[in-house]
Amino acid sequence: MRGIVMTGGKYRPVGSALSGPINAEAHALKIAVEVASTWHKDGASGQAEVPMGVVATIAVAGLLVDDPVRLAEAMTSASPTEFVHLARQAWAVAVTRRPDVTLWAHPLLRWLFAELDEPTRQRIKRSAVAALDAGQLELTATDRRFGCDLFGPLLGALRSRTATKVNAQMYTPGDIACALTALALDDLEAGQSFCDDTVGTGGLFRVAAQIVRSRGLDPADMLWFGADTDELAVAATAVNSLLWGLGSGVTLYVGDILNHPHWPEEARRGRASFLEQVDGLKAGMQALDFLKRI
Repeated sequence: MRGIVMTGGKYRPVGSALSGPINAEAHALKIAVEVASTWHKDGASGQAEVPMGVVATIAVAGLLVDDPVRLAEAMTSASPTEFVHLARQAWAVAVTRRPDVTLWAHPLLRWLFAELDEPTRQRIKRSAVAALDAGQLELTATDRRFGCDLFGPLLGALRSRTATKVNAQMYTPGDIACALTALALDDLEAGQSFCDDTVGTGGLFRVAAQIVRSRGLDPADMLWFGADTDELAVAATAVNSLLWGLGSGVTLYVGDILNHPHWPEEARRGRASFLEQVDGLKAGMQALDFLKRI
């Protein structure tokens, strides 16, 4: 099995207020700025994982439905409490299909199970409406999602005092990622591994997946290894792996790779152990359900 170590569409409206063509990266930036601006209103700051989790929820929910327009309407019309309930339902389905993703995405899910006061629920709902009004589902629920990383600019905007500071960070990195990755990928074959030990939110993975598709292969047939010290960035990569169709061969790691040079093996063992626990829990729940019926 060969491995590669990695370093450092047209707009198709489905019912949004956006007025014309916009490329995917620019659209991602628009959503990031709108969500961050909404979250930071009234002098509020911090807790970047909450609005990121809201955007992740909308993204995941969009992958589960056939009609993103109806989903947008349902989420927009829901009360703050109802929106949290919808979010829990979406993740319940997603976790059933891909339990391994929650091993890394859990920092973006904690708000779903926290004791939220009414002002926080209202901020969450306003952030969701900001994302939906900016056309998030037209990006993340269509093939346009393959052309951008929404969470990179979102994380940058949420951590900036002024959301618009992310503007200068947006376009060149995507071009550089394309150039670096294209140079690294000569011959490709199913089962090949890709490794990025400063994965961030997964930008190089996205470009590699595009190149894999352009060569007539499926990214889900590859192996993807990513590490970073930033748990929110790694959580975003986990969600992005769903959006970009990277498949179940994704293994992520949060930690200092200098102190853990064998992190890929460590991460694989952790993933396998987690899935064993999940399988055991499923068996226990099935046994309990059986006992309830006899």
